[in-house]
Amino acid sequence: MNKIAEALIKRFETHRIIFWYDEKEEFVDQYQELNLSEVEKIYVEGNEFEVKHRVSKQAPEGKFLLYFTGEIPANEDNWLLDIELAHHVFRTDQEAMFLQEMGLGYHFKDLVTEHLEFFKAKERRAKLKEFLGDGDEHKEIRGKMLAVVFGTENISLVTYIHAHGSSFSDGNEKYEKDLQRYNLADYYWSEIKRKYNYENESPSIYDFLLEVFNTNFALGTNTGIKKESRLLLSLWKDTILFREYFGKISDKIAQDIDVEGKLNRVAIDDIISDDLFKLTDIKVIHELVNLIDSESISNEKVIQYVKQRENKFWFAELEAFYQSIIYGAQLIALVRKFGQTKYTSFEEGTGNYAATLYEVDQVYRKFIYNYRKTTQNKILADLSNKVEKVYSNDWLLIYNNNWQSIIDKLTSWPNDTRTNQQSFFDTHVKPVLDKKQRLFVIISDAFRYECGAELAKRLQSENRYEATLNHMISSLPSYTQLGMASLLPHKALSIQDKSDIIFADGMSSSGTANRTKILEKNSGVRATAIKAEDFMNLNSAKEGREFVKMNDLIYIYHNRIDKTGDDKTTEEKVFEAVEDELQFLMEMMKKIANMNGTNMFITSDHGFIYQHNELDESDFSTSKHTGEIWKENRRFVIGENITNDNSTKAFKGADLGIQSDVDFLITKSINRLRVKGAGSRFIHGGASLQEVVIPLIKIVKTRQDTTSQVDIDIIKSTDRITTNILAVSFIQTDAVSEQVLPRTIRASICAEDGELLSDQFKYIYDIIDGSERQREVKHRFQLSSKASGKYKNQRVKLLLEEPVDGANKWRVYKEYFYTLNISFTNDFDEL
Repeated sequence: MNKIAEALIKRFETHRIIFWYDEKEEFVDQYQELNLSEVEKIYVEGNEFEVKHRVSKQAPEGKFLLYFTGEIPANEDNWLLDIELAHHVFRTDQEAMFLQEMGLGYHFKDLVTEHLEFFKAKERRAKLKEFLGDGDEHKEIRGKMLAVVFGTENISLVTYIHAHGSSFSDGNEKYEKDLQRYNLADYYWSEIKRKYNYENESPSIYDFLLEVFNTNFALGTNTGIKKESRLLLSLWKDTILFREYFGKISDKIAQDIDVEGKLNRVAIDDIISDDLFKLTDIKVIHELVNLIDSESISNEKVIQYVKQRENKFWFAELEAFYQSIIYGAQLIALVRKFGQTKYTSFEEGTGNYAATLYEVDQVYRKFIYNYRKTTQNKILADLSNKVEKVYSNDWLLIYNNNWQSIIDKLTSWPNDTRTNQQSFFDTHVKPVLDKKQRLFVIISDAFRYECGAELAKRLQSENRYEATLNHMISSLPSYTQLGMASLLPHKALSIQDKSDIIFADGMSSSGTANRTKILEKNSGVRATAIKAEDFMNLNSAKEGREFVKMNDLIYIYHNRIDKTGDDKTTEEKVFEAVEDELQFLMEMMKKIANMNGTNMFITSDHGFIYQHNELDESDFSTSKHTGEIWKENRRFVIGENITNDNSTKAFKGADLGIQSDVDFLITKSINRLRVKGAGSRFIHGGASLQEVVIPLIKIVKTRQDTTSQVDIDIIKSTDRITTNILAVSFIQTDAVSEQVLPRTIRASICAEDGELLSDQFKYIYDIIDGSERQREVKHRFQLSSKASGKYKNQRVKLLLEEPVDGANKWRVYKEYFYTLNISFTNDFDEL
């Protein structure tokens, strides 16, 4: 069946009489061959009265195809005009066929003729038909034809420009060729001229975008482009489909308008709000590095500057740079405040470190972690050198030299049962077991106190987890064998002759199997030990729950941090290992909860010291100790009949809670002994606060919610919008705390039909102090011309949305309603 027959059959579904005018007699053969069921064909040629009588009187219910050749008669000469007007005209010229296929009236024939090449492809016609709506006129149809050309689902000039600019940035000229080929270029550029005031005898997408960027750049030149172009750029950065191309076109324009040269001549405050060029972020980072290095900017001001960049386009890509800056500034501020701290007692020092000063080591770790994520970029080189000097010389060395004066006075290692690691089981574990409650004890090797503080904070922000952080003091020397044994139930610890292996009540504590035996014999309950990897491999719903049911006390051991740091080839990755361990422990908590575990402890055998840079010669000690050496480490020596000099502090086994006739030497402050083949930047075994203060996190999984998010409101002084700029003040009603969490909000002005009428403002509300008004955040929304045109005098809403966890979607948080009443004069820029 040919296309004409198909078209006629379709039309006879809704029409009884169809007029077919074949002026050039091109389809006579097709007419003669037509055989349409229940349709009577009549060739009209001077028999109009007879035809009229036939269709009106003789067969008033019948279907008729009236076929005409030659010139179409004028209305006044058309004897069948009344019937024609009441029924349907079928045309067979190409334009008419296309119109009929898409359900468009014949008055659009000129439009099809003008853009005939566009309509020749069936796919383009089909796509356009999907877009067409009732009442569409020439302008609307051409606009929707552009959607087909640019391959967008959104019918919007803004979207077409995004698609066009994105294609250009990839070196693709297809759209330019298609616009010319389909004769849509003049219409496209006339719309851009109307909306943005762009004029050029030979318009091009790059020339247009160059003017748009230049006009909206903080240091650019006003080219006459309308202010609504700000919205064009803002929306481009927010669209998922095209946002990556924004960066490409921005980089090219930056070269062509010499953004680097302009940035070289300005201060940070002149550009802190600019969001068009990556070079702006690089300039901000460069300036902040210099200010921090010279210590001519406060830590609070650094945080304020970075916060202003947080919602900018390139922040995610450069986040590690900004985080390095924040932690670098924070470390310097903390060391300048606390670096000279001295103590009068052991308890004062350990308590003060656990309460406050651990933060110095924590921010150093976070600085190094983020600095390494930047691949140690040279833009941060000066800051890195500054941080290393301040941390090593002004913190680790001075702070631990001062602490050493306390250690030097000790005749034995303090054994306060509340904090002593060797009392861990009796003081902390046994009371839980006595209540007939199951307990999981997770021991992470070398999980120092500041790492525990961060984990506790993460757990406190996790809903339905209660976490309390305490500190303990590790055994001395602060090494794995002794620390692990100290955490087991025992009455006495001893050391194997000629080695560093520790026995608990005469049983070796080395390895998981031996620790299980000690737990089974000494704990008084059903107890076992397991490696963390083996535990995580258990199926929570099956063998995992069975394993848990069989035990009242489960010790779980993990060795990621110590294993990474103790290997000379991997010690520089120890802070990455810490980050991985934090995530791993969070996952383990949830795994335990899935196995119906509610009580958990997390602790460690010892802490550590790590310095990222290669060490100076002065960091090593030359110890002239003599005697029978059993074990020699960077930080301690174990042996028999050992004598020492001023570079080490000597203890007997009994002084350290070890019931063996053995001698221990502990290197002073942060000094290392020269030991062949050992790493030197990651160390433990000594008496520094970083090595001996360890975390004890007690966790309870609850059934009640333990967290909430801050609430966000606005200060609304009017319900009318009268200009194309709407200034909004957002208020974070609560301060962020351990249980009151930050909230991310995306805000925009939308019509009630969902049309986006402004830029989208994203912000993380995470302010931790100050009054409600001090937690105020302001944004000026740029409204599109539709706000004063199509949607004038209509109700619109300020839409606040929050992200959906685990999905690239947003859900409604709050809505505030306004009435648009913008004067047409607001569509003009300043004249």
